[in-house]
Amino acid sequence: MSNSTKSKVIFDRVSKSFDKRGEELCVLEDINLEVQEGEFICLLGPSGCGKSTMLNIAGGFERPDTGSVTIDGVEIVEPSDKRVFVFQEYGIFPWASVWDNVCLGLRKVPRAERDRVAQETIDLVGLTGFEKAYPMELSGGMKQRVEVARALAVKPDVIFMDEPFGALDSLTRLTMRSELIRIWKQEKPTILFVTHDVDESIQLADRIVVLSSRPGRIAAIIDVDLAHPRDLASEQYSKIKGELYELLGVKDWG
Repeated sequence: MSNSTKSKVIFDRVSKSFDKRGEELCVLEDINLEVQEGEFICLLGPSGCGKSTMLNIAGGFERPDTGSVTIDGVEIVEPSDKRVFVFQEYGIFPWASVWDNVCLGLRKVPRAERDRVAQETIDLVGLTGFEKAYPMELSGGMKQRVEVARALAVKPDVIFMDEPFGALDSLTRLTMRSELIRIWKQEKPTILFVTHDVDESIQLADRIVVLSSRPGRIAAIIDVDLAHPRDLASEQYSKIKGELYELLGVKDWG
């Protein structure tokens, strides 16, 4: 877990249902979670268990039926530019260069400051020299770096990541996980990261919040007390992996 003891994001008895063809579909039930400032949290669980809905509520795009989400003690009722999303589907604009995509959230910043922040962020994500390139000229991993850069450029308090590496090939995913940890350790934003990949959650998170099948409830919260970069062959890694698969109801995973 993060060394910080300041609570950043608090889910307090959050429940959420949706109307599905005239029937009420309960997606989340009684979610209680406290995230510390600068902490990297992975939300792990099967499809449809409410992981993305948790992000949408915390981001202000959905309202809970009961309970609340607060960030820095303030209840979330609408989106804010201090909280940004990174999705699996590339949210970058195909008609804009890397530079212009990264500058998107900096339009109100004075020109000199905007240029400095944009270049620093592009350098941080490893895209130096590609400032004038367009998305069609970039690989999948590079496009995802652009989206991460755009998120970081606005200096957000919280970054919500919804399976951001799901569309990448396995080798590129491994690279992007390492890059994300490097960036997170340098910048220390609070990150809530949705995944259904057990290995991804162990490789990234300070803590893993395991959700049950719908309606999503917190089945367990697992501390990952392993130094980065994490040794995938270590006994502790295997122990955590086995515990997570057991919680997810998978018996023959080895």
